Amino acid sequence: MRRLFLLALAAPVLVGEARAEDPTWVAAATAHLPKTLVAGRVLRAGELGQTALIAVFPAGADDPRTPWSAFAPGQVLEVTLAPEGDARQVVSTTVRPRTPQDPAGDDPFAEDQAEILAGLAKQKAEPGVEPCHIRAWSIDKSRKGLAVRAAPSATAKVVGTLAPPRHTPESGQGEDDSWHVEFEITGYKDGWFRIRNATPPGAPYDDPPPRSYPKTYKGAGWIPADKAGGAYANTQMPVMRLHQAPSVDAKDIPPGDDAADPSGNLPIDGTLERLYACSANWALTKSRDGKRGWWRGICSNQVTNCS
Repeated sequence: MRRLFLLALAAPVLVGEARAEDPTWVAAATAHLPKTLVAGRVLRAGELGQTALIAVFPAGADDPRTPWSAFAPGQVLEVTLAPEGDARQVVSTTVRPRTPQDPAGDDPFAEDQAEILAGLAKQKAEPGVEPCHIRAWSIDKSRKGLAVRAAPSATAKVVGTLAPPRHTPESGQGEDDSWHVEFEITGYKDGWFRIRNATPPGAPYDDPPPRSYPKTYKGAGWIPADKAGGAYANTQMPVMRLHQAPSVDAKDIPPGDDAADPSGNLPIDGTLERLYACSANWALTKSRDGKRGWWRGICSNQVTNCS
């Protein structure tokens, strides 16, 4: 592709090393988390006489078999602290549901995010379908095109087809450097994406296919998640890294040396390898270093770096 590119506490289990910049009390508090939870960001540091709060998420939030939802309120680890010399000592910890009264995380686009979630939540719910709001392109290479089905099942009725990739002088050079069908992803269920408004390969870039080329189905339907590709979009996340859950308050995942930029973050140019699932405007992905995690914002622009 051409690019310019409410839980009872179990026996103490350490679920991950605290970041180097975290105070000692954070490591001591998160060591009491059950292995079913992963610590995220500190939401309130907790002055003496005030409880500290740390966002926590299910350990399977980044597993394609159990992807988490951006609509879930989540949980927090409530930590009671006491003075111990110049430091603070953890007196007790409790895992409880996160409430609207709890402090919000550091997100410069929190209002925009809340608006997206509220808008999607108002849509008619379908059993088992996670509402999504991202764009992608087809990575299917079949000459017959990609079948779009009426339901998220390989045995469901075929309602249409997405045209195969199309190579032209305008699409770049190389065997795989072709125009691909682009579409909106509006939902996810059991390894399938619900799509709509597909555009023929090259059409958005003033290089539409001839009339003789296979037609592209533009209606709603389902395709396997492993047939969709895209690019990381620059949505101004506080930390430009994959996250363990679809939330800016989730633990961030440092990219491997072969994928990190000089600041230790994940660049958006050409680093997305696989889409697994989606929730609202987040997608569960694999980056080119083989690491898996959530990223806010996926785009289907085939000629820019999605900034």
